[in-house]
This record gives sequence, C-alpha cells and structure tokens, in this order.
Amino acid sequence: LSEQIYRILREDILSQKIPCNARLTLKMLQERFGVSSTPIREALTRLINEQLISYYSNVGVSVVCLTEEDLTEIYRFIGDLDSLAIRYASEHPQQDRLITELSDNLTGTKSCDPESREWKTYSDDFHLIFYKYSRNSRLVHSAEQIRSQLSIAAYQYETIAETKETIFQEHQEIFRHYQSGNMEKAAAQMQLHLSHSLEYAKAWLKEQAFS
Repeated sequence: LSEQIYRILREDILSQKIPCNARLTLKMLQERFGVSSTPIREALTRLINEQLISYYSNVGVSVVCLTEEDLTEIYRFIGDLDSLAIRYASEHPQQDRLITELSDNLTGTKSCDPESREWKTYSDDFHLIFYKYSRNSRLVHSAEQIRSQLSIAAYQYETIAETKETIFQEHQEIFRHYQSGNMEKAAAQMQLHLSHSLEYAKAWLKEQAFS
C-alpha cells in the first residue's frame, strides 16, 4: 500500500499536479487515500529521501521548491556524473551488449508516441544505461539521489515537441561518438547535452514565476 501511495505522489509531484512548495498534511493524504497514517508516513519518508519533499519541524511536509541556483547545481552535477558514467561504462567487457542496448533505446524512442509517458522513459533510460554498465555502485547512488529533482523540470519541458526532437538528436550524437570509440567526445557531448537541458529547465522556471 505504501508503494502505491509513493508512486502516485511521486508522479503527481513530477507532473506538478502537486506543485513545488505545496504543503502536504497527513490529514489531507488520509482523506485522499482512505488509509491509516502508517503507509502514508512510509511513502513520505521515501519522497524525503529522494529530496522531492522536505520536512520542517512544527510545519510539516512541503514539496521541494527549486530555484535557478538549485537547477544550475543539479544539472551541472548530473552532467559531470553522466560523463563519468560514460567513461566507467567504456571499461565494461561487454561493449557489444551495451551498444546494442543504446541502439535499441534510440530505436524505441524514435518509434514510440512522442506524447506518451513511454517517450520519457526511453529518454531517461538512455542515460541510465551508462550507469548500468559503470560497475560503480557509489556513482549510481549519487545519481539516484539527485535525478528525482531534475525530473521535476524535465517532466515539464519534455512536453515540448521541438525540445524532444533536440534531445533525441543529442542522444544520437552521444551514441555516435560512443559507438565509434571516442569516449571523450561522447562524455563532452553528454555535458553539452545537460547544459542545454539546464536552459530548458530555467525557461520552465521563469514561466512558473509569471504564471
């Protein structure tokens, strides 16, 4: 039950059905889900660990509020981590399998409905494949800790068709360099890709401020 509540609340936060800075109370959530406080507390604890919500003593729980400085730190850090994941993945002995997974990911991205949640999954998975083959649990853990906050902004700007096409093209470019064996160019292209994503995220934040 707590897993179901966690997934629903997580999706609502990422999609901004529950907006940044919104306050959540046990009473409100108990009324919504019709359950006791125990599974709700368990779900909230997971969201706190993902840094999607924050707990303030004597105030309660609120959805994280992202500033431009926050987004800059998040995207630059993920750019560094993703680039490092590429370098580590390049040392994995099963390069053929890794390249096949990347190729299949791009094929799936291109063929699926760009308006579907499946597109977003493919887009995320392109990055995660490198972590899968990095063989470094600490690198994976560091990325997991920060990617959820990144997803709040990404969920919004990835609804724009032009932005989606640019993201896909940049993924193709990263793959082209990686497949050709030029790992440093692939890593540099990944950082450039995240710097562009940061600009999309900042634009979304500005729209929020004026809405």
